[in-house]
Amino acid sequence: MYETTSGLPPYHDVSNDENLAKKICQGLRPSFNIKVPQLIVHLIESCLDANPLNRPSAVEVKNILYQQWRELVNSKETELVKQIKEADEINNKLQTNTNLSYVTPLQKFLKK
Repeated sequence: MYETTSGLPPYHDVSNDENLAKKICQGLRPSFNIKVPQLIVHLIESCLDANPLNRPSAVEVKNILYQQWRELVNSKETELVKQIKEADEINNKLQTNTNLSYVTPLQKFLKK
């Protein structure tokens, strides 16, 4: 989910070695260098919970995303859409050296 949202793999700027694995076990989680809608951040964080029992199942993630999609298709002005628009405005103002490698399907849908 992090990669889909940011366009970059997690820890893309860190050596993928034993030290990274230890840091992840000690609680290191990827951080965003762009504004991300809070609903998405919450879902990503729940998927990365240190306790596997607290993580949503794949079915639960699918259901959450499907519910958001249904709301989007039915009204076009959901809380997620508001957060995406706000994030886009902020991200467009940011001057970063990070180029997103692709446009997400949701971004394509919203630009229609």
